[in-house]
Amino acid sequence: MFPAVTAAAFLVGAGTAWLARTYQYEMRAAATRQLTSSRFVNVAETSIEFVQQGDQPPYVFISHQAMGGYDQAQAIGRLYKGCSVIAPSRAGYLRTPLDAGRTPEAMADTFAALLDYLNVPQVIMAGYSAGGMSAIAFALRHTERCRALVLGNGITRTPPPYVMDFLAPLALANRWDFSNWLIGAALERTLPLLERDEDSLAILRSLQQNHPISLRLEGFKQDVEQMRAFQPDLTQIRVPTLIIHGTLDVLVPPEHAEEAARRIPNARLIMIKNGGHDCCVRYPHIVKPALQAFIREVS
Repeated sequence: MFPAVTAAAFLVGAGTAWLARTYQYEMRAAATRQLTSSRFVNVAETSIEFVQQGDQPPYVFISHQAMGGYDQAQAIGRLYKGCSVIAPSRAGYLRTPLDAGRTPEAMADTFAALLDYLNVPQVIMAGYSAGGMSAIAFALRHTERCRALVLGNGITRTPPPYVMDFLAPLALANRWDFSNWLIGAALERTLPLLERDEDSLAILRSLQQNHPISLRLEGFKQDVEQMRAFQPDLTQIRVPTLIIHGTLDVLVPPEHAEEAARRIPNARLIMIKNGGHDCCVRYPHIVKPALQAFIREVS
């Protein structure tokens, strides 16, 4: 019995040591990647982190989802073939300070200031999930800079109480780098079993590799506060708009997308049957052709 107990203790110890070394290595790699893979510039009276791929129109500007950052926005840019992509970190995410966007309107103004810095006159603004708030604000406040608007499962008004009072606080409870890394590492290994499309797989991996979560938490807290007060006048949007949404999205109910399509003049709505909150990534055979057709139309 004693040799068996000793062997078990050895295996547990060895496994724990391996897990700790792997965690430390991946955290250092993630921190290095965050600091070296993006640009950080002063614009207006604040700062913003971003990456840019391409320098010819059409330009697509990605306003990323909650718990995201420039890295995930950059990955989502893979859906926009043939376009130059500008992918920032929104306020409170990674290196972009909270004061870059205390409100969706302030974030939209910082987006416009970044375009001034880059000397880019006009973009297709694409907002995903919580990033839809800043994207909508940009379309409303900077119409002349917004060639068109894309909303991918985007928030168009305050989510229902079960999201704000239960799901959002539950997500906020995941604030420890180690537990987030452990869950993400386990989920990431299942992705090839769920997704075969190369672009979709790369995006889903980026969504799982959101380490360290501590560098994204303040942005998510601010997103939640902004959601509580977000009630834009969608009837005032005056740019071509494409809304892509899933019929089974429990975070942003499909009826919100349907309401937005009715209120935004001449908006186009694509409802993906059985699609969840990640349907813009998980249904590339529907989403990619729709985006390409829309971009050709507005460019």
